[in-house]
Amino acid sequence: MTRQTPSMKKTRNRYSPDFKAEALALANRVGATAAARDLNLQASQLYQ
Repeated sequence: MTRQTPSMKKTRNRYSPDFKAEALALANRVGATAAARDLNLQASQLYQ
């Protein structure tokens, strides 16, 4: 197992307000788990 160096840090994703609104609408239609899977997110990332 290799160790990550400081330059290999994962950056935080920034989502636009439009993306967030669409993601919540999708979660309301199909459920948070399915919406998260479709959007490649964790279900815990979908909240109002």
